[in-house]
Parts: sequence; structure tokens; C-alpha cells
Amino acid sequence: MSNKRLKRGHLEGLQEIQADVPIGDYYREYHSESASVPENDHDAIPAEASELHDIRVCEVLEQDSRPTFILDLLDRSANRKTLNVIFCNSSLKSFEILLDVVSGVESPEALGSAEKLPYEAFRGWATSVTTFDQSRDIFPLSYLYCDMLWTGSTIRKKWRVISGNHCYKVANFSCGDLSSGKASTATLEDQPAASQLSHAFIPPPSDKPHEKISQTSLHDRPDPDNKEQSPSMTKPHAWRGSDVQELSNDGGSSGGTHTEHTMSVVSSVQARVPDWTILKPKGQLSQYLELCRSIDWSTTSLGSMDAWTPEFRQIANLMMADAHPVTLIWGDEYTMLYNESFATCAVGIKYPELLGKPYREAFWKVWESIPTMPDVFSETRRTGKSLMIRDQELPIARYGFLEETFFSWSLAPVYGRCQTILGLWCAPLETTKQVIHERRMHLLRNLGDGTALARTVNEFWKKALDKLKEEHFDVPVALLYSVSDDSGDSDSSSHSSTAASAISQKVCVFEGSLGIPQGHPAAPARLDLRHGTGGFAMFFRDATRTLEPTRLCMEDGTLPESLLEGIKWRGFKEPCRDIIILPVRPTTSDNVLGFLLIGINPRRPYDDDYRSFINMLNRQLATSLASIILFQDDQKAAALERHKLSMQLEMQMDRMQRMTELAPVGMFYIDPDGLLLQANDRWYEITGHARETPYHMSWMEVVAPDSIPAVTVGWHILTVDQQPWSGELRLKRHWVDPKDETSIEFWVLWMAQPEFAPDGTLVSIMGSIADISQIKWAQGLQARRLDEAEETRRRQNNFIDITSHEMRNPLSAILQCAEDISTSVRQYLFERSATLPIDVANNCIESAETITLCAQHQKGIVDDILTISKLDSDLLVITPIVVQPAVVIRRAVKMFQAELRKKDIKMHFDVQKSYDELAVEWVALDPSRVLQVFINLMTNAIKFTQSEVNRSVIIRIGASLAPPSNENANFEYIPPKSPKLDSTLFGMEEWGNGEPLHLCFEVQDTGRGLSNNEKKLLFQRFSQASPRTHAQYGGSGLGLFISRQLTELHGGQIGVSSVAGIGSTFAFYVKAKRSDAQHSSDTILDSTLDPYLRRESSAAQASTGKEGSGSTEPSTSPLRAPRTASQVHPQDMHILIVEDNLVNQRVLCKQLQKIGCTVDVACHGEEALAHLEKTAFWEGKHETGEELSVILMDLEMPVMDGLTCVKEIRSLEAVGKLTGHIPVVAVTANVRSEQLTIAKEAGMASIPSFRATLSDDVLSKPFRIPDLIVQVCRLLSRQFA
Repeated sequence: MSNKRLKRGHLEGLQEIQADVPIGDYYREYHSESASVPENDHDAIPAEASELHDIRVCEVLEQDSRPTFILDLLDRSANRKTLNVIFCNSSLKSFEILLDVVSGVESPEALGSAEKLPYEAFRGWATSVTTFDQSRDIFPLSYLYCDMLWTGSTIRKKWRVISGNHCYKVANFSCGDLSSGKASTATLEDQPAASQLSHAFIPPPSDKPHEKISQTSLHDRPDPDNKEQSPSMTKPHAWRGSDVQELSNDGGSSGGTHTEHTMSVVSSVQARVPDWTILKPKGQLSQYLELCRSIDWSTTSLGSMDAWTPEFRQIANLMMADAHPVTLIWGDEYTMLYNESFATCAVGIKYPELLGKPYREAFWKVWESIPTMPDVFSETRRTGKSLMIRDQELPIARYGFLEETFFSWSLAPVYGRCQTILGLWCAPLETTKQVIHERRMHLLRNLGDGTALARTVNEFWKKALDKLKEEHFDVPVALLYSVSDDSGDSDSSSHSSTAASAISQKVCVFEGSLGIPQGHPAAPARLDLRHGTGGFAMFFRDATRTLEPTRLCMEDGTLPESLLEGIKWRGFKEPCRDIIILPVRPTTSDNVLGFLLIGINPRRPYDDDYRSFINMLNRQLATSLASIILFQDDQKAAALERHKLSMQLEMQMDRMQRMTELAPVGMFYIDPDGLLLQANDRWYEITGHARETPYHMSWMEVVAPDSIPAVTVGWHILTVDQQPWSGELRLKRHWVDPKDETSIEFWVLWMAQPEFAPDGTLVSIMGSIADISQIKWAQGLQARRLDEAEETRRRQNNFIDITSHEMRNPLSAILQCAEDISTSVRQYLFERSATLPIDVANNCIESAETITLCAQHQKGIVDDILTISKLDSDLLVITPIVVQPAVVIRRAVKMFQAELRKKDIKMHFDVQKSYDELAVEWVALDPSRVLQVFINLMTNAIKFTQSEVNRSVIIRIGASLAPPSNENANFEYIPPKSPKLDSTLFGMEEWGNGEPLHLCFEVQDTGRGLSNNEKKLLFQRFSQASPRTHAQYGGSGLGLFISRQLTELHGGQIGVSSVAGIGSTFAFYVKAKRSDAQHSSDTILDSTLDPYLRRESSAAQASTGKEGSGSTEPSTSPLRAPRTASQVHPQDMHILIVEDNLVNQRVLCKQLQKIGCTVDVACHGEEALAHLEKTAFWEGKHETGEELSVILMDLEMPVMDGLTCVKEIRSLEAVGKLTGHIPVVAVTANVRSEQLTIAKEAGMASIPSFRATLSDDVLSKPFRIPDLIVQVCRLLSRQFA
């Protein structure tokens, strides 16, 4: 089968319908004999229905909410086993499974239907054609398939239109007499059940396949005299396969009755009226159609019937033929025209007066109660969009009372010829049962949830009444009584007594009511269940005997009207006609524990659905009450069991308590949440935990912070992994040795394991702790001694390495400069020149000055190391001398005047106001230590300021009685590592008896400044602000460290305030004492200043010499590196010097250039790697790159040290970035054998592709140029051998 699924509103294969002839013209042609409207006279069409002329059938079907499809009856290529659907509306397309079922692609099981008839029966009906006239219409008009009522019609004898409607309780559809038009008098029991319909409607194979099929009318008329008829909408009759009766070829039958029935069917079909709106319809009209024709339509907005347009007639006929309730709302006044099904289900007692009336008059209550209703109609007409209104409440008086009903409405626009909307097609679907059922189920769910929270019977009554109070319509009035014995205790009543004995012993106690005022005659406070006559006592007794819900009605007189007076009805505020009394009893017993009186909704009939709701309400109360009774019984049994177990547990706990108190270890018991449940006295003694009421994880507060992580991990293992755990923990308290009262750390060995219940649930954590403080103290002492010994050895090695490096490093420059002087003089003597060339003389002077500078540098290093050695050995002492502090600083500043003038640095000396206010003259202090710190700060200030644009240095001196504080927010004194000089030292006789003072010295510069991270590295041993500091400014990183030690030794502190890019301020203060004037102080001061004066002046003179460039230009015609051993000459060597010391770099470069070498320089490893990218060794630059013979690599450098650089070179060789092997000679002042081994072999295993060492050879400082050349030549000879 081929299904054509088209877009919304699109139709294929119906060109004959949508061609030049409109449907209205075809309709007029078909009814030319009876229609009163001329075929082409559009002016005769009433204005209200003029646009109906242009309405297409597909347009109407597209707006229909029923699933509808169209078949082509003349399609000869159609599959005989399936249906070839050529059009389906949106409703059917949205339900794809149903489309597949009616097409034959899927079976009815796909819809969850229990359909037993074969699909061939439905297909045969859908394609059947009547033989009683020439209309080729479907026969019969309806068919039941997949729990749906299908109706069909034929357009132009070709197009079969089939629509489906949902129907419920198929067995309730009655079978009527087509000829009489009356309902069948047979009861539902006389009708065959759906399960008994075994014969499918399969057309017999003959030339006229439908001649032998009997037919039945579509609708049965309701019998107004039949009081047993259900008050629901009239169900239409639908054909099933079992309704088809086969006839013999001659038209006879097996019985006379059957023959008569067949003949009447034929006559009925021949008298069918296709159009009830024409002037003289032929055939028999139903009573409803007769009624519709009898109305004077000229008085309505629709106009006279004979003036109706053919299009409007077609819509009216389609609506009347529809078995589903449909109403047509037409014109601006919303005039109503509806079919018989709509009149039955939605109009009620107002039928037939609403025909032709405006909607706002017909349903004025709905129109006024829903403010948006006019907007809904107008919006649909304005936009042309279909609309669905769901579950709208519509009070209807259909069965003698005002009924609460709910409807879902579908509104579809009906277009006219001018594409304007003239009316609305409204198809209602009653949803009363669904809405009310959901409301009642919601009440039952809330009732169950609310009563589930009750723990006693008394709480149950309150919870139940609270939940019933939430529903007003289905519980318009309620009265609740509990049943108890004469003592009034409802919870203690027996649940096993019989009903008769229970009545004689019980009384009813008022628990509450809804709608019944307090003190009302219907609700006394107490009722005697046996003899009481007040209220509903007699009805309660009857309910106790029957144990079933009892119904009291006003109609039969069982409900006294006197008890209903004065009640405040809830919901619709209307009196109830019926009341139900529920005897509330648990499902586990027949003993009634209460009575619930509920009024019946006055707007709903007490039918099967209502009875089912009352029964479910009764069961819900019984189930919830049984749960509470069982809960109370369990509580009583549990109380007895707990008492028994508590006695046993008490004996066991007493036994365990005696055992734990005698144990030498601490024992504890903790629940899984960390609450300490129990512990013995020893545990409290060890931990020091308070014996008061513990709280969550309170025992962790006795653990030291460094052991908290271990406890946390252990607790996770115990509670989450549920595994035993043990560990050593340190407590906050200390253990005191009773012998010498020495305090040591308190350590315990914690051992614990989880305890489980029989079901595997973690119950508690139990364990013990043992005191291991003495053992840990012994272990710690041993470990500390080992660490101290190792640290002593490490410091000794570091001290030797630093001393050796800093001492030997300048020796290379000294030896080379001396050799340069000697060579120049020998050459001068050899040439016997009369005069010494000026360049030779300048070269000798420069070399001599370099020797002096290196010697002074060595002496400074030696002095700093000596000072550090004395500080580490506590051999450096403070020797007080009576001096004038301001004079000492002024004379020290004079040492730097020449250097300041040469470098154009402005200097200002400021004696602060505090110094003058305290009248500081002569004080006792150690001027040598003060000058050592001051000169170091002054030297740093000049060094870091000389390269700046704004160059100035400000020196300040001040005094105070108390130690200076950090008044400046940016300034911070470094906290002292060692304690300051105490009063005992300053109380010595050599310090005198003067007033203590604190002298403050500041050096402010406009240098490069320091960042916050750089400031953190200051004042540490061998530490500078950044790795580039040493390369750019030199220094060993010892100066500020020594200054800090000296100031702290002198009872003071040192600090810094600096902003990057602006400058720095270094300040320190020392403690001193006032003293009398000393005449010999000048001599002492000169002797103190002399070493520093000589050292700094020499350094200043050396710094005025010509600085060598960082790189020397290669010769104008560079030579390639030698390829054989015989070609290795200094003139052919291209050497790269990687050295961070600028002096050594300059001297070595000059010496190598003198012997003809081409030299390039780099200050650290990164610059060396960058230079390699320009050489012929780099990939792709073999012919164009610079030549390179060997690299002289220093090891101790900033940014990237030598060892790291060599590793990078070997890595580049391994990956092919560098072609060939570059010879590298390590040049270092570290001369210990271990250091030389590291220089040659470090990292060799990390580059397996090269078996050679990282550095090809090692040269230790100091060295001579000839020795260097010999070693390089030997290395190159091996390289190219």
C-alpha cells in the first residue's frame, strides 16, 4: 500500500473537486430540480451566507477535530488489501499510528485495541457502494472499528470521505428499526456483546458485491418514556460484522421475520432525505429535522431557509448528518444551529428553544461567568486559527436538575466566498467524568498522604477532616464521630469484640464537622450508640450492623429534613438531596471506630461512578486506620521488648564498664556520625578530653593540627571503606617527664575498627589508644641528630663551593691581564722601539686596573665570607666606641663623591628633626658594623641608580627613644630571626650609663625599584631580587643578608620600601647609648673608615675604565671550521663564550682575539641557544650560517645555567635541529671531583642516541690562554679525526 502524507491543507488527486466548478455550483447542479436559488445568481444569496459559496470541502475537513481521510473510489490501481489514502486532515496526521491502522500498515494492536474483526471487514465497508440508488454513497453509513465510530459520505460519486469518533462502552449502543425510526425496545441484556460478534463484514465475491447486504438506520431515537435509560448522551447505532446478514440469490431468507426486516430496510433506504433544507424534501424526515424545518428562520439572523445559499445548505446538511455533537455559530450575533446530538448532550431542557438564538442568549451564564468568552469567539474569527477550550464548566439541566458538567470545545472558522470568516464550527466533547474523576482521585490521594502522618487514632480523625475540608464540591457537608468506650479513650478500645457487644459498650464522640455549625442538633457532642436518639445515632447503629456505607435520601424519606436546617452548605451552596454514612473501621477488624457523614454533590447524580468514589473513600479510611492500629500495637510490643532488652543490656554494660576501667589503655566507643558514646577513665586521662556532654567530632579537638589529615583519612577508612585502621597521632597536650619535668610532645597509637549490625549496617567505631610519647621522643631525637649531622655536612660543602667559586672566579681575569701586560712588554722589548705605542700603554693600564678591580672584589668576598663565618660561629661581637653618628656618616659619604659626580648622581644628606630634638651628639655604638651596613646600602643605591634617567640618592639620619615602627604603609621592617641584644649586654661597663637611644639611617634612591615578589627574596643568604640582577649589576647576594644579621646583632632591624620603576628606600636602626665626648675619636674613626675608603675608591677607579662590549664582531672574511686535525689553528677557530661575569667575558674575549680567534659572547644559556640558530649547525643553514668551532660554557649563570643549556643542545642534536656534534668545554670555578663529574656526565643517560657526554671537556678556573688553546685544539682534533 502507498500512503501519501501531504502538507497541511494540501490535496493531491482531487482536481476534479477543486477545478473550475466550485462546490457550490456542483451542489446547485445536483439539486437543480428542488433548489430555490438560481444556479448563477449570486445576488440571491443572503449577505450573511454569501461567502459560503467559495468554501472548499478540504478546507472544512482540515478544520474538523475528528480524524478524517479521503479515498478515490475510481482508482483502479489501488491495492486490494489496503486502503490508498490520498488525503488526511491534521487531526489524523497528528495521530500517525491510527493512520497506519486504518491504512492497513499496522494492526489494531498498535493502538492497544482488543479489536477482533479483521481489517478486511473495515476495508470492505470503507470502499462499499450502495445499490439502492445512483449516489454511490457508502453503505451502511457508520461502522465500529478499533473502539471508534466511523462515518462516511461520498462526493461527486468518486471521493469517499470517512471520519472517526471516539466512543465508550460499545456494548451499550442500541440497535433500532430503520423503517420505523423508533428505538428498539430490547434491553441491553438482549443485545449481543462485542465479544460475541464473530462474523466480519466481508463483501462476497460477485459482480454486485453489495446486493445481499441488509442495512440498518444510523440513529436510534431516545425513548422519553423509558426511565431506565441512562442519563447520558444518546448513542448512535454502528454496524459490526455480525449485523450483516447474507441473503440467498433470489432474495429469500431462512425465516419470514428476516425477510420482512430486509424489505423494510430497502424501503427505508429508498426514502432517505439527502437535503432537509430544500423546499420539498423527498423521503422521511426525523422528528428533529421536522422540528428544525418548523422554525421560522426569517426571524433570526440566518434569514429564511429558502434564501440560504447552497454552501450554507451543504454545511447544514453535513452538520445534521454528523453523529458527533456539532453546533454552527453564525454571523456577528453568533446565531446557533446544532444537530440532534448536540441538543441531547449540551442543551438539556432548553431544547428546542435555543435553535436560531444567539450564543450569548442561549448560554448567558457561561457568557457572563467567563469574561474571555467573547474574546475567544472574536479572536477565532479575526485570526482564522482553530481553538480548543478544554474542560470548561457548563451547568446544564438535562435530567430534571441542574447538573455540573464539563466540556472541551473545538472552534474552527468557516470561510465564505470572499475569504472572510462567516461563522464558527463548534464540536463539543463532554469531559465531565474525566474532570470529576480526577478531582475525586486528588482528594483520595491527599487524604491518604495526610492520614499517613498520624500516629494515633485521635490524630487520624483530625488529619482526615483537614483533608476533606480542602474539597468543597464533592464534600459539601461532613460530620465525623469517633467511637470509644464509656471512659472516652478511643485509642484503648478493643479491636476483637463483636458488633453487638460493641454497640452496648460504645459511645460516639464528636470530632469535627464541615458546614455544620457548633451546637447544631445534627452534631451533639456525645451520642449513646446503643440507646441514643439525637442526631444521626439511629443511622449510626444501622451502619454498625451492616458495616457498609448507608445512603439517606430526601425522596424516600430516610433523610430527616429537620436535621438539615441551619447547615451552611459548601461548594454550590445548595442543599444536598442525599447523605452517605460511612462506618470507619480498620481492614484488620470489624470493630467500627468512627462514623463519617458526607453529603452528596447536589449537582451530580448518585450513579455507579459516585458509588465507586464512596467505596474508595471508605477503603482509603479503613486502610489508613489499620496502619495506625498496627503501628500502635507494634509500639506496645516494642515497648515490652525494649524493657526486656534494656535489663539485659544494663547487666552487660555494667560488666563491660568494670573491665574497661581496669584496662591500662584508653578505650572508646564512637557512633558513625562522630559522637563519642563512651570512654573509660584512662582515655580521658590520655587525651585530656572534657568529661562533659560531648558533641559531634569533639574528640578531634584534642588532636594536634599536623595530625588532623591523618585522622581524617583514618575516619574515612573506618566509616566509608568500613575497614580497620591504626595510626600514630600527636595530641595538643604535652607529656611531662616526672623525673626532670621535661615537656615533650604527646603521641598515641590509635587502633580502631568498625562494628556492624547483623544486616551489615555500620553501628559504631570502637577502639583503643596507647601512650607512645617516650618512644616517639627517642625516635625524634635520633632523627634530629641525623638531620643535624646531614645539614652540617651540606652547609659545609655549600660553604666550600661558594668560597671556592667566588675566590677562583676573578683569578682568571687577573692571570690573563697579567699575561697580557707581560706579552705587550716583551713585544715592545723585542721590537726595540724607541717609544712605547700608545695603544700598548692603554692596554697595559686597562689590564692593570682590571687586576686591581678583581683583587678588590676578591677581598670583598673574603671579608663577607669571614663575616658570615663569624656570624654562624657566634664569634662576631659588637664593640662599642664613642663617636658622633652624623660625622661618621658624613665622612663615609665623602668616599662616594667622586663616583657620584662621574655618574651624575645627585646626593642629599638630611639630618631629621628628631635627631636635633633629642640633641644627639656622642653615643656609644660599633661604628665599623654600622658603616658596613651603610656602605652596602650606599653601594647598592649607586649601582641601581646609575642607569636611570632621574639619578638621585637621599641619606637621612634620625633618632628616637623607642624602636621605630612601620609608620609608612609601604615600609616594612624585616622580623628578626635571632633575639635582640638584651639588657645584660647593654648593661656592660664598656657601654656606659647613658640614656638608651635608637639611631635610624635611611638611604633612598631613584633606581629601578623592586616588585613585591622581588622584595620577598631580599635579606636571604646568597639571594638576589631576580636572576638578572647578578648578570646586570653583579654581586653575590651576601651583602643584605650580612646587613640584616649585623643590625639584629646591634639590637635593631632593617627594612625596605620600594615601588617598581620609581625607586627604593632601605633603612635600618641600631641601639646605642648617650656618652661623653671623646678627644681621640678622630683617630679611631680614621682607622675604622680606612679599609672601606680604600676598597670603595679602588672600585670606583676601576669602574671608570673602558667597558668591553658584550659581543665582538667576527673577522671580515670568516673561515669555515676545520675539518681535519692538521687544519686546527687558532686563526680558524670560531668560539662562542657563554659567561655571565662581564669582566671575565671581556678579558677572555680580548685574549682570544689577540691570537686570531673569531669570538662571539652570550651572557647565559638562552642567549647561547639563540645564537646557535644563526650558525651552520642549525638545520637548513649549513651553507649560509655562521661558523662555530667550540663553545666555552660557564656553569653557574642566571636565567639558564650551563648544564641546562648543554642538555638542550644535545636534545636539539638528537631531534635533528642541530646537524652534527657541537664541541662544548665546561668552564667553571667549582673544582671538587664530584662537581667535575656532574659537569661531564650529568644527563648522559637521558639522550641515548649520543654516547658522548654532554660536555666534551671541563676547564677549571683560573686558567691561562695557552692552556685553553691547547685543550681546544686537542678536542677539535678528536672531533674531526
